[in-house]
Amino acid sequence: MATDAVTGRRLLDFELGLARRTCDEVVEANWGTAFLAPSLPQVWDASWLAVEETGLSAEELIALGDRLLGEAGFAHRTILLCDEADGARVGAELEALPGWEVERLHYMTHDDGIGRGPSTPVTELELAETLDLRRHLIREWLPDDEQRDATVEQLLERNRRLCEVAGDRWFVASAEDEQASTCCLLAGEVIAQVEDVGTLERARGRGLAQSVVLAALAEAHALGPDLIFLVADADDWPLSMYTKLGFKTVSELYIMRRTP
Repeated sequence: MATDAVTGRRLLDFELGLARRTCDEVVEANWGTAFLAPSLPQVWDASWLAVEETGLSAEELIALGDRLLGEAGFAHRTILLCDEADGARVGAELEALPGWEVERLHYMTHDDGIGRGPSTPVTELELAETLDLRRHLIREWLPDDEQRDATVEQLLERNRRLCEVAGDRWFVASAEDEQASTCCLLAGEVIAQVEDVGTLERARGRGLAQSVVLAALAEAHALGPDLIFLVADADDWPLSMYTKLGFKTVSELYIMRRTP
C-alpha cells in the first residue's frame, strides 16, 4: 500500500490540534506531547501520548507512559507513534508483551465529489438532539461493568468539547421511527473529518451508516476544505464500506494501548 506521508502528517496535526483544545492539560517535551484530561479518567483517548521522537524502544515508551500517565493517576496507557515506520517497528515489540495491544488505523481521504446521495433520509441535528442515540451506541460497545455509566457520560462530554471547537453537526438516520444511525462532521479551516459513525445493533444491515456518511460527505464537500478524511480500524469491517464510498488510505497510525 502506497502512503502519502505529507498528507498523513497534515491529518495528524489536525487531530493533535483538536486534542490540544479539548484536554485539560498539555505537557510538551523533547520526545513529543502528553495530552491529559483528569476530568475524563475513563476516556482512554482523552489522555494519551503523541511521541514524535523516533528510535525509542518499547521499554522506553512504557516508562514514558508510566511517568506521564501513571503518575497522573490514569490506569490505562495510550501511546501514539507519530512516525508510521517507527510505529510499525515498536508495535511489533509491544505486541509480544503481556497486557499490550496495538491498534493499526488508516487515515482515509475523500477527494472526489459525491456520486450518489443517501438511500435513507438523513436529518442534521445537534448533539443535544441525539443524546439518547449516542448513549445507546456507546453502551453497546462498552463492557457491562460498574464503570459503564460513568464512561458513557464522559465520552458524551468529550463529544461536547469537540463540538465546541469543530462544529456541532450530527447526521442521523432513523428506522421504525427511532433514531438509529449517526455520525458527526468536525471541521477546521481547511480540513474536515467524519467521525463517530455508529448504528444500533438492531438496525444494522440496512445501509443506514452509508447514508449518514454520504450526508456528512456532501456537507463536507460543500464547505470546500483541502482535505476530507476519517480514521478507520485496519482490522474492522467498516474499512471496506468506506472504500466503497470513495475513501482512500493515505497513511497508517499505530496506537499502543494497555487497558486497565
